[in-house]
Order: sequence, then structure tokens, then C-alpha cells
Amino acid sequence: MKKIFFSVLSLFFVVSVFAQSSTDPKVRAAADEMIEMYNLDEKQATTALEIQERRFRNLAEIASLETTNKDLYRHKYKAIQQSTDASLRRILHEDQMVIYKKHKMELRVERAAKTEELKAKGLTIEEIEEALLEMEKN
Repeated sequence: MKKIFFSVLSLFFVVSVFAQSSTDPKVRAAADEMIEMYNLDEKQATTALEIQERRFRNLAEIASLETTNKDLYRHKYKAIQQSTDASLRRILHEDQMVIYKKHKMELRVERAAKTEELKAKGLTIEEIEEALLEMEKN
């Protein structure tokens, strides 16, 4: 009985270790980009990977809404982005926050320029929001 118990316990341990090491390449790439951009240390890098895993898992959960309910999809996408940003801000040090704030400012300026460009073309608010969402995804 003890052998069976320890065998099952060992199996669960091996499966959990294997599951943790099989990270999706997209998740790894997003985490690596974050690690490089903010020059994260080892502990922060581990947390950044967890943040990206959660982000991609949440995005996968709402993927079906993209074709069925665009408004709800946009709302949930923004919520996921805000959650990801909040998690990232919690792990950053002061010098890294300077980089974060600069990056966010650049994104806001880029978003504002794109909005003005699309308004000049006469697009509707929904079309502009859709274009901005696509821009954020890339």
C-alpha cells in the first residue's frame, strides 16, 4: 500500500514539474520581451512568466467572444490588459518604473495619433475602437 501511495505521489510530482516546464512559445516570447525591456532579475522574470501565462490563458478564454460579441470582447480585453499592467507594476523597482512609464506614454501618443488619423478618414467610433484593438494586439 505504501508503494502504491508513493508511486502515485511521485507521478503527480513529475506531471506537475513537466506541466510547468512546457510553456507555450508565445508566452515565453512575451515574457522574454518583458524581461529584456525592463531588465528584470531572476525572481521578477519568474513572476513575469506567470503574468504572461495568466494573460494568455485569459485571452484564450475570451477568444470566442471576438466573433460573437465584439463589445464584450473589447471590454474583457481591456480588463485583461489592465490586470496584466497592474501585476507588472507590482514587481517593478523604481528604476524599472521609469522605463514602464516612458513605454506607456509612447503607447498613448501612438494611440492618439492613430485615433486622429482614423477620425480624419471619417471612420465611426466602433471602427476606430476596432482598429485600436488590432493595433494593441500587435
